[in-house]
This record gives sequence, C-alpha cells and structure tokens, in this order.
Amino acid sequence: MNAKELAKHISSRTFLPVYLLYGEEDYLVERYAKALASTALGDGDASFNEDVFRGTDHAAEDITAAANAFPFMSEKRVVLVRESDTLLKKPALASYVQNPSPDTVMILCAGAMKPSRAKKSAVKKGAAFNMLSWMQQQEHGKEPLGAAVEFKALKDAGALSWISEEFRRADKRITPEAATVMQALRGNNTRTLSSEVQKLVSALPDKEEIDSDDVFTHLGASKQYNLFALGDAVLARDGAKAHEILANLLGDTEPAAIVAMLSRQLSLIWRLRVMSVRGGVSDEQARELGLVWAWQANTLRRYIENFPDPEYFERCFEYILETDLSIKSQSSDNAVAVTKLVSELTRA
Repeated sequence: MNAKELAKHISSRTFLPVYLLYGEEDYLVERYAKALASTALGDGDASFNEDVFRGTDHAAEDITAAANAFPFMSEKRVVLVRESDTLLKKPALASYVQNPSPDTVMILCAGAMKPSRAKKSAVKKGAAFNMLSWMQQQEHGKEPLGAAVEFKALKDAGALSWISEEFRRADKRITPEAATVMQALRGNNTRTLSSEVQKLVSALPDKEEIDSDDVFTHLGASKQYNLFALGDAVLARDGAKAHEILANLLGDTEPAAIVAMLSRQLSLIWRLRVMSVRGGVSDEQARELGLVWAWQANTLRRYIENFPDPEYFERCFEYILETDLSIKSQSSDNAVAVTKLVSELTRA
C-alpha cells in the first residue's frame, strides 16, 4: 500500500485491522497516523476507545490486550503505537497480527527499515513486519488483514510537489519559481518544509499566491546569497560571483549540502546534453529528469554551452567526488575543500 491508497482508506472510512506506517519521513508517518486514528475513532469517546503506547516503554502483551478489548459505545477502538520498531519481532504482536480484532484499528509507527523478502515462513518466525507484507499478498476473505505503508525520504521533484500541495491545503498557491527557491533553501525534509509553509501562511494571511520575494523575505534568506544563487553562478562559470556567494554561505550552510546541490545541478546538465533536445523541453521530458516543470529543465539548458569540453565536464564530477570524500573523511578543512571545488568548477 502507498500513501495515496492509505489516504483513500481514511477518506472513505474503510479500515483494515492493522497498519504499519514506517520510513525515513517521520513527520509523514505521524501525520498519517493521527489522521487515521482520528477518523477511525469517529464520534467515539477517546478516553474509552483510544490507547496510545510507546514501543520503548510498553510490552507487546499490554498493547495486544488493549487491542483485544471491545469498543465502548463506538464502532471502533484505536490502538496507536509510536516507536514500535523493537516490538515488530515480539511473538505476542506477531500472534495478534495473524488474528486481529475486527473492532480495533491498530496503528504501528516505526522508523526506516529494510524487510527481507516476505514469505509465509516469516510468519512462523514471528516477524510482524514481514507478516504484514505477506498478508497483503494472501487472500483473507475479501480484504487483507493489514497493510504496510512506507514513507521514503522525498526527492527534489517529490518535495516540490509536496510544497505546492501544502499551500493548497492552506487555501493558497505558490508559484513554481517560489517553490523551487523554497526547496533549494530548505531541502526535502517534510517537517522542515511544513514549518516554513506555516510561517509563510501566518505572515501573509491575505495573500493568495506566494512568490519568490515572499520566500526570501519571510524565510530569512538572502536573495543574493543562497544555494540557489550559488548553483546559478557556478553553472554560469562566473567564478568571482560564485566565490562571493560561497563566502556568505559558509558558516550557515553545511558544506555537504553545497556539494550535493552542485552535484545534482551538473548531473542534470549532463543528462540534458545526452537527451539532445531540440527546441524546448516538454513537461514529460522534465519528469524523466526528476523535475516537476519544463521551465526548470529549459532554464538549465542554457548552461550547457558553458561546458563544451567533454573531458573537462567529466573531470568536474571527479572534483565533486573528491570533495565529497574529503568532507566525509574529515581529511581537510571543509570550507577550504568546498572553496577549491567552486574554483575547479568555474575556472577557464
């Protein structure tokens, strides 16, 4: 099951007995868990029909006992278990998942994990996570007994779409350019992005459409000195400007984030060269590159001519790799390493 299918369960109020929500995006795990719990509880009295546990503090036997209790003047009981990672291999939980109460919606929240291939033998071993995956492949009447939903870390395109959707949820719009700037400034973590969206919504209650100036102004970022501007200066091969921007970024921006941004931008330039698109890049071609809008790809295309030497272009990726390894190994001063990288990427 994916997040969209889970959202359909919530909107249609059709619930499975057990859900496992897990992944790197703990903010999305928590958001969907709360929405699922609230909708499943409905008009029921939470004091009688909802139990919230923390896997690090409670035994699996206590959790399953609560799940097997009957609802009180309510259609469903809800059992929400945060930090359930350590419980997923407990025999008591594995036994419950094989025969869950139809009157309870159990919601297990966990961090990132890599399950082994789900087989029926995993059920016998008592691995609850593998069991949930296996159950989705089996026929248990008309519906599976449980579902596992992974919330992976968002990539750039996913973060841009998520930013736009967050503003729509707040009855506002954000221009594609402004969303791109926001993602470049704050990255792809949904918890961070959600906080920034709320900041803009609160600061601009009467403005229907958020633009780039709003993002720079209210997120406390310099319109002149930011990651977005640094990427443009490097791709434009403007060494003086790139070093000026870098000097203002160092200290407030992680060197690893600078290297990652430059690596992605150059990779996109490389892929655009390989595509050899004549005329403008279409939306479909942009999505193949992992972008959201065609204008992003068309903006990058204008920089292709700045890297006419294929051998030098290949060396640019060697410089990036060397800098990344240097930062991770802490074999040199990170600021010096990034400064040297910018010099190599912009030299004549």
